[in-house]
Amino acid sequence: MEIIKVQDSDLQGAMDVVRQKYGADALILEIRKKRKFLLGPTYYELLVGLDKDRSQDVPTVEQIRTLERVIKKLDSTVNALAAKEDRLDSLTRQTGFSKEFLVKAGVTTDEEWVPKLREYLGSKLSFARLEELGFPSFPKVFVFVGPTGVGKTTTIAKLSGYLLLEKNVKSGIVTIDTFRAGAVEQIKLFGKAMNVPVEVVRRPHQMNRVLPRFLDAYYVFVDTVGRNPKELGKLSEMRMFVDQLAYYEPVFCLSASMRKDEMIRAYEHFSKVFALKYFVLTKVDEAESLGTALEFMAETGLTTLAFTNGQSVPDDLVFPNKEQVMDLMGLLR
Repeated sequence: MEIIKVQDSDLQGAMDVVRQKYGADALILEIRKKRKFLLGPTYYELLVGLDKDRSQDVPTVEQIRTLERVIKKLDSTVNALAAKEDRLDSLTRQTGFSKEFLVKAGVTTDEEWVPKLREYLGSKLSFARLEELGFPSFPKVFVFVGPTGVGKTTTIAKLSGYLLLEKNVKSGIVTIDTFRAGAVEQIKLFGKAMNVPVEVVRRPHQMNRVLPRFLDAYYVFVDTVGRNPKELGKLSEMRMFVDQLAYYEPVFCLSASMRKDEMIRAYEHFSKVFALKYFVLTKVDEAESLGTALEFMAETGLTTLAFTNGQSVPDDLVFPNKEQVMDLMGLLR
């Protein structure tokens, strides 16, 4: 007997193909319902046996009834899966999280999705304050990196202002962003307004010379050039500057309004050059939902230091914790 496979998105269509192409000699051995990928469309696969030596067979009444029961059961399964997908679609619109992420979190169509999502996020998200981070050297140097336009300069200004006004802790700012028009003037204006010293570095060998100038600074924030993540050569040039430092921690910055695929691509490219551990989410006020950003944070495991949520310096700066994020997403009920 020869075994062949017949596939079709519709069970009746697959059976029609068997009848038309192989006639009465075809014997349906098995009916399988499959899915092309996790949440993709379903299709049917029939295993058909062909015995060219046997005469025309007519299915028995019992065979027909068995097939009808199988079809009914498969239709019920398909309807249940469709209902589950509809529910996941609804939860995606409600929460801002993708269906794939909800499935990873174990969220189903029952009413217990809130604690499941809360528990999953709680196990994946990580937050810390600048003051909590240990450093082997002094001052503590943080290098802010990220794509063009995500708000690295404004974030540095906000952090410097917060430390001075709220913690009475002095900091200094170093900028190597001498390429963008007005970048040096912008950071100098921020520094002057908050009485924070600013140094401009134009060559890599100058990096070590500027740190001793911050005599009483507890923190030094380095503002870098915004780069297209795909330009690894440009990122490596930036690395040449900061590698002159004895020790530093890079802080990765992304805008909350970016798509998840853009966030992931930027992270993958920057992590080829920098050992990324810390993260700042900027422009939270411009995002329709935080779901995408929280997915990124959960999947990369970066420790989040702060959110920025406006243009006001230094006010629009938030240091979130897990409970605050859960509350913001409506997951504490």
